[in-house]
Amino acid sequence: MPKGRVAILIPGIFDRGKSMLRMQRALGQAGFTAHTIKLKANSGWYGMEPMALQLRDLVAEVTGNGETCALVGFSMGGIVARYYLQRLGGTANVHKFIALSSPHFGSLWAHLLPYKGGRQLRIGSEFLSNLNRDAAVLEDAAPVSIWTPYDATIVPNSSSRLPFGRAYQVSVSLHRWVPQNPEVIDIVVAELAEVFGGAAADSRGQLSCTKKSRR
Repeated sequence: MPKGRVAILIPGIFDRGKSMLRMQRALGQAGFTAHTIKLKANSGWYGMEPMALQLRDLVAEVTGNGETCALVGFSMGGIVARYYLQRLGGTANVHKFIALSSPHFGSLWAHLLPYKGGRQLRIGSEFLSNLNRDAAVLEDAAPVSIWTPYDATIVPNSSSRLPFGRAYQVSVSLHRWVPQNPEVIDIVVAELAEVFGGAAADSRGQLSCTKKSRR
């Protein structure tokens, strides 16, 4: 399938999309069509699976012209995207997956959520262990991890890094600020632009050239 300039932004827990508005505007200015999905039951009460089905439906809607799209998931949103990509055949419709501070290997804070989604996001959960056993499926979507060593919500913060693909370390002091951070937004725009063989201007009108690391 040809690659399209459409991106779906997937917010984190309890977030109906406000955290992604700045990124959505920046992507629009860079020539992309960005949609922020407003997940129902976004507390994770019923687990990741129903939210992944909502994502599947939106992807089908925005890729109706036969083109693939990009997914950008923040925190829990990155895990919702992974379930869609790895269990619902999503890699056929997605050419780029970017995870922002997502708990790929769980977080200690998830133990404070005494329901299905919280149990799924705990360190060592069967849900995450199952996804991580065949995480290499994600390589078809050119995965990118963006993480901060100062993250006190994803504990340990190393959980935010996939074992393959590109990884960017950013200096953001609070978890909830990650998707709104100018450096993070510049990285996302540049990564999506690179798919089409070009570089993207950052929020200051300069060429984005942030350092990246590999794990």
